[in-house]
Amino acid sequence: MSKSASLQIEKRVWQNLEDYIEVSAPRFIVAVSGGPDSMALLYTFHKLNVDSIVAHINYGKRAEESEKDAELVEQMAYEWGFDCHSVKVDPEEADNKNFQQWARKVRYEVFRSLAEEYDADGIALAHHEDDQVETILQKLFRGSGLESWSAMDIWDGELFRPLLETGREEIMKYCVQQAIPYRIDKSNLSSEFARNFLRNEWLERLDQHFPGWKENVKRLPAQAELFSTALDWISNQITDDRDCLDRDQFISLEPELAQALILKKMKEVHPGIELNRDALSEIDKLQELQTGKAIQLTENYEILRDRERFKIVYNRPDALKLLELKQDELENHPFSLDNLVFEIGSCEDPDFENALYLDIDKLEWPLTLRNWKSGDAFQPLGMEGHQKVSDHLTNRKVSASEKNSALVIVSFDETICAIIFPPIENRRPPGTIAESVKCDHTTDRCLIIK
Repeated sequence: MSKSASLQIEKRVWQNLEDYIEVSAPRFIVAVSGGPDSMALLYTFHKLNVDSIVAHINYGKRAEESEKDAELVEQMAYEWGFDCHSVKVDPEEADNKNFQQWARKVRYEVFRSLAEEYDADGIALAHHEDDQVETILQKLFRGSGLESWSAMDIWDGELFRPLLETGREEIMKYCVQQAIPYRIDKSNLSSEFARNFLRNEWLERLDQHFPGWKENVKRLPAQAELFSTALDWISNQITDDRDCLDRDQFISLEPELAQALILKKMKEVHPGIELNRDALSEIDKLQELQTGKAIQLTENYEILRDRERFKIVYNRPDALKLLELKQDELENHPFSLDNLVFEIGSCEDPDFENALYLDIDKLEWPLTLRNWKSGDAFQPLGMEGHQKVSDHLTNRKVSASEKNSALVIVSFDETICAIIFPPIENRRPPGTIAESVKCDHTTDRCLIIK
């Protein structure tokens, strides 16, 4: 490799900085393992004077070899003028889980923590063209649908991969030409892990039998993008303003298309989520689903039938279960929850159309804010008898898909003094209070919910 050809890598990295990073003098956390790819990336950042902090993860899986990896990274970081954080983790913490997945989770936690500490503009990774191809192949072989055949991006707003258009062979030649030291992780020569199996036993043979196959694989993400665009169009046709799917149109879709559409809608909330085949097969049962019933897709996702619509419901693992409201605390500081504000104030000029007013002297403090549950009942304002919370929500035209998001305020004597409706644009007021806590001519101060 000539010197001018070698410098093409540096020009490519610089061009990617110019094209993708808006900050004029960006700072990066650079992930460096000690292998040729990451050492080449670090060296180019050194040559280009890119402000960087080196991050090295020592998993301790290879005893003395792991220590030598860390020593090399620390030494070269020092010589090239970079601060270096070498973090040692205990592989026993993987606790018989998939080690590769655990290791990935650990290192990204470290990278993100350092990025926050140093106010970095991104995390630089040494993924290259061959990694890109291997990633797409793994998705193919694992049975991921067409919509999942996406490729890695050079810049996704957090992760920067300036070598993504550079092949492994070109990087190796660059290391030799520039005398960049590196270490080879011998565990990569083992085909125990899926990516190593592809790299060690498949790819060279494919080059022999199918010249140009890599270019064909790299075109697959473009096909996936076309499919995604078509899914967007279908979704827009059968989704209403409440983000519900029209039942008749949805069940008319081919099963594979229906499954892809549901997965796409879920990924709009959680981009990295995956559904196994068993979960996807549950979607076929929607045709027989009765109103108010749901099928469970994952621990946190379900599809609920609401009359002539289907609603994908995400039940947050951190959903509100129990929250205490104390009078003395609210006297000094209003409390906010999502789009609601709880405060204690005067009852002069009340805005009943947009807020709830509860007489604080008629409340048994402290109050508890929680999700409503089956069997809950209260006496709504203006009614003589009690009514179930579920019935009240139905009467107030809260759909079945929204009901799970409703809250109740419970006084210390365990009576429900208000219901808070799910947040819907232009819904006023935000709930219903109980008859027992309404304001009258004797009321001085109120708990105001707006």
